[in-house]
Amino acid sequence: MVANGLPERLARPEMSAQEAFAAFIGGWQLVLWTTFHSDGSRDHPFGTDALGQIMYSADGHMSCHLMQANRPLFGKPSVYQVSDEALGESIRGYSGYFGRFSIDAEAGIIIHHVDGAWYPDWIGSDQPRHYAFEGDRLFLEAAIGDDLVRIEWRRVVTVAAREMSGA
Repeated sequence: MVANGLPERLARPEMSAQEAFAAFIGGWQLVLWTTFHSDGSRDHPFGTDALGQIMYSADGHMSCHLMQANRPLFGKPSVYQVSDEALGESIRGYSGYFGRFSIDAEAGIIIHHVDGAWYPDWIGSDQPRHYAFEGDRLFLEAAIGDDLVRIEWRRVVTVAAREMSGA
């Protein structure tokens, strides 16, 4: 921990922009989403069993989805048959956005350029994230006010993809 109660920031990877771009491409499953607070405390906004996936495509697009595990079912065939109150409670346990991405390798930052999002205020925004790689893990980190959010992802290659690639 540093003096303000937050952990050390991620170290900038020694990678070129091309190396970083290649390292991001593919699908990643959520391992852990942690918010560190300046008082030294931490929490996991959607719990330690949260589910998530982030995807980066070779044509420069990305998509990120996070959710609480085991959200209650509505028991309705359509979202339009669910009350606004129930839907509002459920959506607090979900976060998602999509768009394009670019990399500033000198700063060790990936920027998500948001084209669409569950939270409308993010649309049209740039969401910078410091990044680090460790084996099959990707770490993304952002300062949010006085807090530090760090999300750990694990690279996932499906069985079908392995078979199709001959790996």
